[in-house]
Amino acid sequence: MMFDPSPRVVAFWLVAVVMALAPTSFFGVAAAVGPNKGRLLPTTTTRNNNKPTRPHLIFVMIDDWGFYEAGFRGNNLAKTPFMDHMLATEALLIERHYSYQFCSPARRSLLTGRLPPHVGQTNAPDAHIDLRMKTLAEKLGGAGYVTGHSGKWHCGFFSMQQTPFGRGFSTSLGFLYGVDHWTQQSFEKVCKYGHGGNSTDLWATDRPALGMNGTYGDYMYVGHAVETIMQHNASTPLFYYLATEVAHVPNETPKRFNDKFDPATVPFVPAYAMGAIIDEALYNVTAALRAKGMWNNTLMVVASDNGGSLSASMSSNYPLRGGKYSWLEGGIRTTAWVTGGVLPPSMRGRNLSSAHPIAVCDWHTTFLALAGADDDAAGDASSVGNGRGTARDVAERALLPVPAMDGVDQWPVISGASTAPLRDEVFVGSGVLIQGNYKLITAHSNEARWSGPLFPKVPAPGPRTLACSKQAPCLFDVVNDVRETHDVASTRPELVAKMQLRLATLMKGVFEAPAVPNATQPKVCTKSVENGMWITPYDWPGHL
Repeated sequence: MMFDPSPRVVAFWLVAVVMALAPTSFFGVAAAVGPNKGRLLPTTTTRNNNKPTRPHLIFVMIDDWGFYEAGFRGNNLAKTPFMDHMLATEALLIERHYSYQFCSPARRSLLTGRLPPHVGQTNAPDAHIDLRMKTLAEKLGGAGYVTGHSGKWHCGFFSMQQTPFGRGFSTSLGFLYGVDHWTQQSFEKVCKYGHGGNSTDLWATDRPALGMNGTYGDYMYVGHAVETIMQHNASTPLFYYLATEVAHVPNETPKRFNDKFDPATVPFVPAYAMGAIIDEALYNVTAALRAKGMWNNTLMVVASDNGGSLSASMSSNYPLRGGKYSWLEGGIRTTAWVTGGVLPPSMRGRNLSSAHPIAVCDWHTTFLALAGADDDAAGDASSVGNGRGTARDVAERALLPVPAMDGVDQWPVISGASTAPLRDEVFVGSGVLIQGNYKLITAHSNEARWSGPLFPKVPAPGPRTLACSKQAPCLFDVVNDVRETHDVASTRPELVAKMQLRLATLMKGVFEAPAVPNATQPKVCTKSVENGMWITPYDWPGHL
């Protein structure tokens, strides 16, 4: 059933409905649970894989979430009781989860099963998924899953085929690029008009979400997730992708979350308030899954798209160095954890050790393996999406082949069936490679400070930038020197040479999705003007 965007979401994420139906025991104790210290996995183990059969699959991507902004990280100022309880009792915390240094490449990586250098590393309005690549939603939809999305998209919107609906999500409510939390006005100024007005960016499946703007964004996006779950037939597998707007700028949070914190002791109230919003959002989603009897057959992954921003959002990525827009760990190594009824009890309340790096694209492959769906990249070129958008352009099909899939099925590690690392390297981005414990950086890094626990109240030490290059590469042992305080390039010349050789080979395969003829920003803005300054794909057939 298509989500009707006409009623405003006035109740907070339908919480009263969910709480009336859901068990009450799992949240009531959360406030008393201390930070999860976790424990490393044993070095040897043999267990049955116990792969579940077509579970419900939920992915929650948090925007710009600081590494240290949760109680389970040891931050006593954070108010995240639900997450703290989950990490202590029901979830597996991933110590080394790699994404990208900013938004769009991380999201495209998840949806395509390719590392960011193989799907595109731009963040501009025209950033999109190559139309020849099948998305996770398309593949799972083809395998019989119901698919849904809400929140941030940032994977293309110039044409209908690039929108969530065009890329396989049967229902969607969210913004296509970047907006103000309260008004859904496009603060990114995709289309700024001569009279000074700006555009509204809020889209409901295949049309503008008229009448819904003016509500705090994550109230709507989490509400859509909860409503989708509550209306879902639990006998059919569900894939839902919730991409919250928090903790991205602008630093806007409802008063009731701000009031939880004393500005005299909390370094930056909006950052901590956003953590509290995330906590309550996750509680409501899991409560809905429990209320519908779906939790026991669900795998849910929660992850940030990149590190917190030290300059804009005043986030703390302690103990990591750097932040958003950085190749250091604070920019690319993100908080991530796995939970749900299909996670074996023996893996709950644990930390997956640093010996097991996981890349964001691995969730694509892991989800498909659990769903029994096809992960063959050879089928990408003939993909036609859900058939509801415009036809894929013939000229684009004639271009160079799309890169092969990069994702690794991590279920054997997550389930405890294997203790051997399943990924031996991560090609993070152009000029950056991780192999084993070591990360080679041959590109300039824009943010190189260390954000201590009380940043920004206590200024972050260190240089603003790190000038690594091909001629002067930087090498860090990111397992034994997690703060990246010692550049060991000068003492490990043989390792630098080996990794540079491998990196040079990988750089030959760097890929960016080509522009789609006719799908241009000026045409989007012209169409948007016709629709009362509402951001609209150029080929949307309707009129407002």
